[in-house]
Amino acid sequence: MRLPVALVVLSSVVFAATGLAYLVAPGLALSIVGVGSAATSDFLLRTEGVALLCGAGVLWAVRDARPSSMRVALLSLAVYYILGSLVDLASFAQDVVGMASVPSAAGRIVVGGVCVLAGLPPPGRTTTG
Repeated sequence: MRLPVALVVLSSVVFAATGLAYLVAPGLALSIVGVGSAATSDFLLRTEGVALLCGAGVLWAVRDARPSSMRVALLSLAVYYILGSLVDLASFAQDVVGMASVPSAAGRIVVGGVCVLAGLPPPGRTTTG
């Protein structure tokens, strides 16, 4: 399996599992990063869970995409992983979330960087197709 396909398939599985966890047990998911559960936060996390489940389906659909579509998917994943991690790190700096968010954010920044590298066209290749 090529790296771009592996990243998209892995992300699809992670999105699906996370989305399902957010829908079924939002309080447990929040407790992992040290955030208390409340009706409003549970509602928001469940809403994100729906989006993640839908995103998982879209990612699964592009796993066999042509190169230009795969690049869009990988660069979109990079934005999601990196920006989401920066939000988590800012929340940690403001004492909103606990220490568990830091290694998670660091790992997602690395994965986002790998998505950027995998999404770049090979040297000497055109970006069409």
